[in-house]
Amino acid sequence: MCYARGFKGYFDLWNQKGIVTVFQGFDAKCAEELDQLYVASCGYLSPITEPFQYPLENKYGLSERTAYVFLDRGLPVEFITKMGSNVPSRLLDRMAENPHSFAQFTILSADDEVRKVFSPGGSTVEEQFKAVRRAADRGLYVVVRMDPMFPGITDDRRSIEEVVSRAVKEGARHIIFSICDLADAWFKRTLNEVEKHFPSALKLWREVYRERRGDRLEANVKYRRKVFETAKEVCTSHGVTMALCMEFEETRRGKKIWYRGLNEDYMTSSCCEGMETPIYYRKSLSEHFKPLNGCNGNCLACAKRIQTPVCGLSLLAKAEALKFKDYKSLKLPESSSLERWTPRKYENTA
Repeated sequence: MCYARGFKGYFDLWNQKGIVTVFQGFDAKCAEELDQLYVASCGYLSPITEPFQYPLENKYGLSERTAYVFLDRGLPVEFITKMGSNVPSRLLDRMAENPHSFAQFTILSADDEVRKVFSPGGSTVEEQFKAVRRAADRGLYVVVRMDPMFPGITDDRRSIEEVVSRAVKEGARHIIFSICDLADAWFKRTLNEVEKHFPSALKLWREVYRERRGDRLEANVKYRRKVFETAKEVCTSHGVTMALCMEFEETRRGKKIWYRGLNEDYMTSSCCEGMETPIYYRKSLSEHFKPLNGCNGNCLACAKRIQTPVCGLSLLAKAEALKFKDYKSLKLPESSSLERWTPRKYENTA
């Protein structure tokens, strides 16, 4: 399931005309920018596109080279991939040298026929599970993402059990779930595929997709809660933690509306990805980065004032989206007062 089909710009160029844009020299640009920073975080490949897609990564090697840019400077790296069979073993070996690097593998279903419909260019289900084992055998923290799940297709207890049990067997320590969203950009395309390959599920799709948030329809929260409760029960029975990805419910109080994160009810780990990854810092640009002692990397918890930010940086403690210029302004203070960040109950959580 590729949400990138719903984005504009270069994504739309690929979606409409089949033209793939490659930013050659991206790794060098990352190196140039990292070399100007005193505070940095884990390298993330990639929240939108497939970092190890074939044949692009095999030809250009941008993802692997970019990962080394972070690792060479002492920073951890994480990736999410549907192409586990194309992840180089040498990269896994390097990642294993940093205790905060981790690997995430998307496995939509244990049934490869489902994978062929929603992720036709990805590795097979068996290849994905073997990739989980390859990473786990190197001591890496491994996450399996059943993300997204599809109503009437992969949302039942048996489907969840099949993925979770095999994931745990192969060494996964955390599972992430979500329910498929239907943005306007891919609404018709997705329903057409469901009708073509899983006609018995179409009625349920039309019934549950009733809640609009921005440009997309979400499955109604009653349905989502039922699925997530099952997922939580399955994960608990297998001794593995779980979390949800970008799952919210609309909350109203008078005229006030906000979106509350369902992780508050279903997450059994301390953070969404399961792996606590601290902020990294250095005192001199000539040094390698090192982890900040006492930091768990959960800036959102600091923003909610659930915990006190040990970094002393109010910009990080706000958990806002940062640009390069913001990172350039960050440097750990010698000492700071954190009294105003005293943990307190925060009602408007998201």
